[in-house]
Amino acid sequence: MISKLIGRILNQNTRTKIWWMKLGIALLLSNIFFFVLFTGNEAPKVAQATPEGWVEIQIKAELLTPFHSGKKVLLLHRNSRKHLEAMLEKSPLEPEGRFTVLVKESQAQALLSYDSWEIIPFLKTLNFAPISKGAAHEIHY
Repeated sequence: MISKLIGRILNQNTRTKIWWMKLGIALLLSNIFFFVLFTGNEAPKVAQATPEGWVEIQIKAELLTPFHSGKKVLLLHRNSRKHLEAMLEKSPLEPEGRFTVLVKESQAQALLSYDSWEIIPFLKTLNFAPISKGAAHEIHY
């Protein structure tokens, strides 16, 4: 009688053990499958270097467009009637700080020559109004 009872208990434990082993193997295989499926062969991203022919300069300027790193903008100086193509790089920590921008090396001298630049969205057809020579008004008697 006791051997019959022990035989039943061992038989039930064996089925349970096999079920748990199957479940564990299924979980392990599914994890391996999803790991292979969702991991790509992408190389780790390297920090972007400064493009050739461009330099990184910090300028004190007024930002007139939303800031996005890598955004193409125009640097505008109204008094000297100059505009330069640039790319935003870093935003200042304090509100009146210096912006880090990328500009062409040939145009970088103009940034150092003038103060009070404005950063505006990139416009292909930016033209300044012509400078009027002579009197711009009439005097009637």
